[in-house]
Amino acid sequence: MVSYDERGAHDVCDACGVPRGRWRAVLGMTLCGPCERTGGSSPGREPVLLAEVLATTAVELTLAARRSASVPDPRTAATTACKRCGAPATWHRTVRGRWILIEPGDRPLGAVPAGKRWRIAGDGTAVNLGSSSPSDTCRISHFDLCPARARCPAPAGSGAYG
Repeated sequence: MVSYDERGAHDVCDACGVPRGRWRAVLGMTLCGPCERTGGSSPGREPVLLAEVLATTAVELTLAARRSASVPDPRTAATTACKRCGAPATWHRTVRGRWILIEPGDRPLGAVPAGKRWRIAGDGTAVNLGSSSPSDTCRISHFDLCPARARCPAPAGSGAYG
């Protein structure tokens, strides 16, 4: 690559070919004064209309979306069985971006200790309620109820406690 010091006044304009162009680092090209003022477009190039670019892009994106496999709805939880005890539960992403295994169904608020109460938001995100009680029911993490938890602790990074 040619450094700035090695470039001299003998450089030609990349847009029009006129000698005595100056290197413009911002543009990444050598331009003469008139080309720099006009934007450095090549004389043999037709202007591109923004409407044409947007229309073509919209068509291509629509076709790509039709060809691709459907993406699962984030509000729909992935139902699975616990690897330790085999009980059914659903995976939900927490507010902090971690995953937590939630027991199916709502439980009475008084049956779940403060700090273990979860609510599933409309977008499928699991929100830890802490000690708050916005309603009379809540959900609970499977990690807190798993009969095999005494033998094996919750997996690291699972978000079981936050």
